[in-house]
Amino acid sequence: MSQRVAGRTRLATPIAVGLGLAALAARVPSTWAILVTVGVGLLGLIAPVPPAAKAASAPVPASRRTAVVTWAGALALGIGALLIAGRLPSLLGIGLSGLVVRRAGAWAVTASALAAIAEELFFRRLVYGWLATWGPVVAIGGSAALFAAVHVPVYGFAVIPIDAAAGLLLGWQRWMTRGWTASGVTHLVANLIAEGVIA
Repeated sequence: MSQRVAGRTRLATPIAVGLGLAALAARVPSTWAILVTVGVGLLGLIAPVPPAAKAASAPVPASRRTAVVTWAGALALGIGALLIAGRLPSLLGIGLSGLVVRRAGAWAVTASALAAIAEELFFRRLVYGWLATWGPVVAIGGSAALFAAVHVPVYGFAVIPIDAAAGLLLGWQRWMTRGWTASGVTHLVANLIAEGVIA
């Protein structure tokens, strides 16, 4: 990478991250919120990621087969954790009547699916990739903290623990698999569970 391109990446990436975070935090529940989220996802897809993101990834698998097994294992652990977390309140006898999942309509399910992929492109590709300059712990923890923070204006402070935990899980998947697709599928499944599509 040339010095000029590296300089542009160092400047463009934090600006893109800042603009995306501001847009996500300013969302209000509406039809337009999905357009904002998809727009931020496109920003996450096209904005430059510093080359240091590769250095902060898990060790390179010895073979393509090992990489596929690692990806599938990370995905299985992520979805397994979601399914357990979703059933934990009833297993512990904790009543959460205000958080009962009800089956959503087709538009809500579509919007939720688009939001999952868009957020993963932004948080696990761009934000993680930018923070990876300071190592995987900062990349995982920082992207999780920012992920939780941007949901506060819409859902309130009560969402911080669950979104931070989800962000840590998704960040671990990003680190383990060296890409954002496993976390993208996991986030998609989480949103489908929340919408009542997956019981």
